[in-house]
Amino acid sequence: MLYFQEMLGIAVFSITGVLAIKKADVDLFGAVVLGIITAIGGGTLRDLLLDLPIFWIADFNYIWAALFAALLAFFLTKGLQRRYRLLLYLDGLAAALFALAATEKVLDLQLAAPLAVMMGVLTSIGGGIARDVLAGRVSLLMSRDIYATPILLGCTLYVALRDIFPTVWIAGWIALIFIFGLRSLAIYKHLQMPAIFSTTQG
Repeated sequence: MLYFQEMLGIAVFSITGVLAIKKADVDLFGAVVLGIITAIGGGTLRDLLLDLPIFWIADFNYIWAALFAALLAFFLTKGLQRRYRLLLYLDGLAAALFALAATEKVLDLQLAAPLAVMMGVLTSIGGGIARDVLAGRVSLLMSRDIYATPILLGCTLYVALRDIFPTVWIAGWIALIFIFGLRSLAIYKHLQMPAIFSTTQG
C-alpha cells in the first residue's frame, strides 16, 4: 500500500503544480517541470535530511508518474473554471497521502515517533511550498488557512493507531480520511486559524 500511496500522491501533487499556473502563456515544458518539482520536492527533502537514497533516483517510475499526470493535467484543465478550488482539494488529498507514507517510512527505520510525524508534515508541505514559490503564488503555509494543522494531527493519530489495529492499513485509512476530511471542511467552510494564533491580529 505504501508504494501505491506514494505513487498516487506523486500524481496528484503533479496535477496541482500544473493547476497552480495562472499565466496563459506558460508552455507545456514549463508546466511539466513545475508539476514534477511539486511532486518530488517534499520527498526529496525528506530523503536528504534522513540521509537516504533519493526515492525517485532509486525508482524512476516516480518521475514517469509525475510526468504523465502533469501532461494529463495540462491538456485536460487548460479551460477549467474555478481551478483554484480544485487545486486546494487536490493539494489536501496529496498532502494526506504523502504525509502518511512519509510517517510510515520513518517508523520503518525504527526512528522516534515525533521525528516520523515531523517528517510526515515536512514531506507533505515541501512540494506545495516549492510549487507556490515557482508559480508566484502566496504559499498556503503563509496564510491563515487551516493547512498544516490537519496534517500534524493526522500523522499523530496514525502513529497512535498503527499499533492498535492488526494491520497498518486500517490506521492509514482512518488517518487519511481524518486529514483530508478536516482539510476539505476547512476549504468548504472557508475556515481559518483564529486571529490569536496569527501574526495579523489587528
